[in-house]
Order: sequence, then structure tokens, then C-alpha cells
Amino acid sequence: MSHSSEAGPVGMALSWLAQGDAERAADMLRNVLDTNPADADAWHAMACVVRAGGDAKAAAGLAGQAIQLRPEAHFHITLGLALLALGHYEEARAAVNVAVAECPRDPRAHLAMAEVLEAQNRTDHAEQALRNALRLRPLEAEYHSGLAAFLARQGKVVEAVAVSEKAVLLTPDDIFSQNQHALLLEKAGRIDEARPYFSAVAKALPDNAAALSNYGVALFETSRFDEARQLLSDSARLKPDASRTRSNLGLVHMALGDLPQAVSELHYALALEPDDARLVVNLGTALADSGEADKAESLFRAVAGNQAAPDADRVRARFNLSTLLLADGRFHEGWALFENRKLIAPSGGHQGLPEWHGQQQAQPVLLYAEQGLGDTLQFMRYIDAAAERAPVILSVPQSLYSFFNAACFTQRQRMTFLNAESCGAKCGAVAACSLLSLPYVLGQDEPVSCQLSFSVPSVREGGVQTDPANVTIGLCWAGNPAYRFDRRRSLNPVCLAPFGEVAGVCYQSLQGDSISSPTFPLRPLPGGDMLQTAALIATLEGVVTADTAIAHLAGLMGKPTWLLNRFGGDWRWAEGSCMRSSSGEVVSRWYPSVRVMTQPAPGEGMQPWAEPVAQVVRALSQFVEKRA
Repeated sequence: MSHSSEAGPVGMALSWLAQGDAERAADMLRNVLDTNPADADAWHAMACVVRAGGDAKAAAGLAGQAIQLRPEAHFHITLGLALLALGHYEEARAAVNVAVAECPRDPRAHLAMAEVLEAQNRTDHAEQALRNALRLRPLEAEYHSGLAAFLARQGKVVEAVAVSEKAVLLTPDDIFSQNQHALLLEKAGRIDEARPYFSAVAKALPDNAAALSNYGVALFETSRFDEARQLLSDSARLKPDASRTRSNLGLVHMALGDLPQAVSELHYALALEPDDARLVVNLGTALADSGEADKAESLFRAVAGNQAAPDADRVRARFNLSTLLLADGRFHEGWALFENRKLIAPSGGHQGLPEWHGQQQAQPVLLYAEQGLGDTLQFMRYIDAAAERAPVILSVPQSLYSFFNAACFTQRQRMTFLNAESCGAKCGAVAACSLLSLPYVLGQDEPVSCQLSFSVPSVREGGVQTDPANVTIGLCWAGNPAYRFDRRRSLNPVCLAPFGEVAGVCYQSLQGDSISSPTFPLRPLPGGDMLQTAALIATLEGVVTADTAIAHLAGLMGKPTWLLNRFGGDWRWAEGSCMRSSSGEVVSRWYPSVRVMTQPAPGEGMQPWAEPVAQVVRALSQFVEKRA
């Protein structure tokens, strides 16, 4: 009995199938079978065609017909995969097992077996089958890629990245390998390493919406917002109904300060996937920043109370709700929900000790700094109250160590400072508590205004020299650029030009690691830790600052301070944490010496800062007049 070879019509039909022309392939195979109904290769090829079209039942029948005519090992692979698609797992495994037994050196058989075993949740055996295939073809990238994808599905992301990297090395110009490697690096949290691969894919596929979106997200995650917005916008034009792209585009708009457009994009994304809790939280965040607090609260509460929503989204909703409540002055519920931050980004500062809940006890409690320097400075006001209930061991960043040592705590005799190399348990601590949790565990609902006194050293040689003819004001205009919303929080030094026109004022920089500075004269910031900065501030008449740790430091020292605050800014400068002074100024309830000047409306670039800068200019002029 004769049969066609793979180089003949059957081979041509399979080639057309590989090129996506299934209809042409099927027509040719029908002609072959009309001429020779005993052609096993043609029956098998037809099985491949109909399986590619999604008809697994017909594929199984056609593969079975091929096997009856000639039981080739690879015919059993096609039969097994068709049975797998029908949900007949054991029958599928039996069919593929024939192929593995007859042709143990055929990597396709091992790949098929891995697919069946993974469907049966026999993941260890599935992984072994993939590794068997890889051993047979160690120089072919597709086998490395297949194993990498499997490992990622099993949560073994680190291993997946290592295997995927070998695929890229074998085929450095292959777009599929680069794209998979980039996605795995992103999943592993190595977005900086993923970005070049996403870039290469986007350049190779400039009209591919997914490629542009992936690269845009990578740029967004690395704070290259302008480029990210362009790529995500291009992707959205190519594929308007991609919710992930629209959501990320909304988040980019939010980071850049275009809050109305952010809300619009996030509404669009949610309309595409109304049951996606992550999108609900994203929209709520944009609405909260836009001043639509009631709508945001409703969305956050809906997700927080939705038992069907993923745990990560419910936690994020509760945390975002906490900052909304704190901004509104509803501190009792806000502090309780604020604890969810520890589920989002565990700090490890507790050193494995059980949580302290604020009870009276004789054994020491480890109090640790959890987030940024500003947070640590703000919440240090609760340390005395904690020390009244238990002896405390303080663990703070090295840059704050000498500053905390210089603070005049009333309960100093019940405090021990922990060196960076020391362990709280070895120093006697039996429990731990974050500084940010203290108002919650101590039951202190309302802001506690605070002005601590410090034993500050004299400013060292080469530091600021006071000018008796002028008022000396400290100036800090930018925070950590790694912060997601730093473009909204920090000022371009060009915005500060009006300060240089205020008569009778000279300026001392409180800005560390600044790339650019204002054009008017500014004394440089001497080196040193936070205590040295405090010593410098002690010599000044006042401070103007963006929302940075300097605002907290100057406020703790009771120094007249003018805070330049972004629209939709941090909860601690919002209405619930502020009050009106007798002169009508907005003053912080946390730091009565801090006046808060907030942008009147959201926006991009320098324009939103014009009004708060003008307010500070007027305040400085009045300050100089009073001092005169």
C-alpha cells in the first residue's frame, strides 16, 4: 500500500497550515484522500488541520483513522492532544505514552506528555517531561522557552527567568524569546532589566498594540512617564478596548498631574471590565486625588467588602480607604484601616517579634521605623506615650540615629537605642510595633500637635553664615525622584524664580542631591545627617519646602514653615489634618508652625505651582516687614 511522503502534497498542506491557510490545506488533503483513502499521512494531516480549527472531537476521529492505517508514534501525539482538549485526560496520557515508548528521542512526545500531565496537576512529572525534551534539543530556544513558561505558571519565577535567558542567548534576534524574557523579568520585579527587551520588541513590531503597551508599562514603572504616555496612547489607538492599556494610561496621566484625563481613562478601562476589582481601586485612587472623595470612598468600600474580589485588591482598597478617611479627619476608622499597609509592603522591621497591641507591660517593646524619613519624624511624637506603657527599644535609620538621640523625650529613662547591627530580641524585646501603628494601638484618634526640643550641635565650620541685613530662609523644592508621584510633588527650580525677587531675603539650600537649582543666589547645603540639618535649620528664620522630610523636621522644631503642597496631595496635609488660623491661613494640626499652600487645581508642569508660590512670596514679604 502506497502513501504520500511529507515532501509531497501532504507536506505542502501542512506548510499552508503553518502559514495560517487552513482552508487551502484542507482542500488539498481532501483531494489526496479522494485519490487514496488509505493514505495515513493525509488522515493525520487532516486531523492536524481540524484540531487547529478547534474541532477536537473530529481531530481525535481522524487521528484514530490514521493510526488504524499505520500506527506511527507522532500520530498518537495528535490523538493524545485532541483527547486532552476533550477532557479525556487518562486516554490522552495513554495515547501520548505510546509515542514516548516508541520514540523516546522525539522531543515532541515529551512536550505532549508534559501538557497532559500538567492538565492532570501532576506538575513534578510534567516538569520532568519538559526537561527530557530539553535534554534532547539543548540548542533549540523553543524548548527553553517552553520550560520557562511552565515554571512561571508554577510560580517558580526565578527559575523561569534563568531558563528564559538561555533561550534569548540561543536566539538573540528572536522577538518571541525576547518578549517572553521581558515578561518574566517584569513578573520577577526586575523591570529595569526587562525594559531593553520590551523596547526591542516594540521597535520590531511598531504596529503591535501589545508590544507597545508592554514597553509603555515598563517605562511607566521606571518613571519615564512622558515616553510611557506616548507609547500607551499609540497602543490604545491600535486597540481601543484593551483594559490593561487604558488603565495604565490612566495611571500615567495621574502621575503626570492630568487628573481629569486619568479619571476618564480609568472609567473607560472599568467599563471594559466592570468586575475587575483592581480597576475599581485604580479609579477610586484617581477620583480621590481629584477631590471626588465620596465617589472614591464608595468604590473602595465596595471592593473591601467584596468577598469574591482577590485578597490583594481588597487589601489595597482598605489601605486607600484609610488614607481617604485620614485626609477627611476620620481618624478612628482611618488608623485601623491604615494597618493594611503592612500587608501591601511588609517591612521586616519587627524582626520576627509578635505585634505589640499597646498594653501595659514590663518587658521591652521594639519600636521600628517602617517607611520614609518624613513618616518616621512625624510619628516619633508617639514614642513618649508608648514608653509610658512599656520600656521601648528604638530602631531607626542610621541617618536619623543621632537626631533621635538628641531629642528630649520625657520618658528617656525607659528608652534604649538599637544599633543597626543589633537584634531587638537579644536586647530584651518581646514584641514589636511600627512607629506608624502607634496612634492605632495607643487609641489616639486625633492628631497630636508636637514641637520637640533637641540638643543640636553648633553648625560646623563652613556652614551657613547669618546675614544680619537679611532674613535667611531655608529652601527645599524636591523629594525622592523614585516616588511614583514625584512629578506632582516636586517643583522645577524655574518655578521658584519669584522667590529671588523678595527684598530682604537670602536663601539657604536644604536640598540634597539636586540636579538643578534656582537662578537666584543660594547657599549650598553642607553635608551631614539629619541632626546636622536640624542644626542648620536652627540658625534660619524660616523654611519653604515641598512635601519632603524637611517639612516634618522644620515643623518638629517649631520653625516658621511654608509648605508647597500639590493638589490631591498626601493625607497629612489635607483638610482633616489642617485648621484655619485667626488670620485665615491654613495651618497643620500636626505642626502648628507649618502653613500649607496647596495648588488650587490639578495640572501638568509648572503652571499649577504659580498660585502657591505667589502665596509664599506674599507671606515672605510680610514676614520680612514684621521682622524689620
